Amino acid sequence: MDITFESKQEAAEFYRRLPSSFRQAVKLLLINNRLALFPDNKPACQECARFIARFIMDKYEKKWLMEIIEKHYLFTDAEEKISILNIVSAIFAGEKNDIPQTDGLPDRRQLIIDSLEGILNEHSTLSFQSILRFRLNAYREALRRFVEIAIDEYKLEQEYQVFIDKLRRIIRAYKPLCERIEVFDGSPFKLFDDRHRLIRNVQSVRSFYPLLKQWGIEAEPSIILTLIALAPKQVIVYTDRPEDGVMKTLHRVFEDRVCFLPGSFSARDEAGFSEYLQ
Repeated sequence: MDITFESKQEAAEFYRRLPSSFRQAVKLLLINNRLALFPDNKPACQECARFIARFIMDKYEKKWLMEIIEKHYLFTDAEEKISILNIVSAIFAGEKNDIPQTDGLPDRRQLIIDSLEGILNEHSTLSFQSILRFRLNAYREALRRFVEIAIDEYKLEQEYQVFIDKLRRIIRAYKPLCERIEVFDGSPFKLFDDRHRLIRNVQSVRSFYPLLKQWGIEAEPSIILTLIALAPKQVIVYTDRPEDGVMKTLHRVFEDRVCFLPGSFSARDEAGFSEYLQ
């Protein structure tokens, strides 16, 4: 089998990436811009397909993703393009499993392998450029789908950041109703003021939710908005889930005003809590 590359450099680059054991097994020869190999069984062809797939992903995937972002979805700002590309990379790395749209997406490497195995078995002479141009439609379509999901996630993150910035400005704009609030994570959350008194009717603290509309915020009541209504100078949160989304949002909104402590005290009732503080 002969695989012809566009240049000597590309052929040599592919050759160098192959393990020496594989080169020996298939009697691989590098001749200018051509690789001659002699796989003597189907497993050898399958292994060759895997190496070609990895080479394509390493060398071309980032470039193709950027082309999709620019030409298909018409993003031109450099910072936006990098942000979207980073989200795609995070999806590939399994760091965005909370995005429902990623469920059921194909293994992009396997898509390349599937498109290669047949032609490696059936053809004695191949052009690497023709593989890139004509044999990877399923793979390229998968990349487009990944980019589409990443763009949706990027837009959500932008909206979320605008929301966080508005909440920060509200905190700075309103006079604090107390110096410190201590929050006990639970169902429901319990809030204590700076005199260790349970805040029982948090909705009556301030006629707050109508004010949110003046800031362009439509939101349901939540522990975050309740704390913003109180606008304390310091928030202490007792929780065993500091990485939870609510806790992360609290940290982003209150920044250095908030600190998180272990939630071991959250099991205490209100009287026990007051007794502990004394």
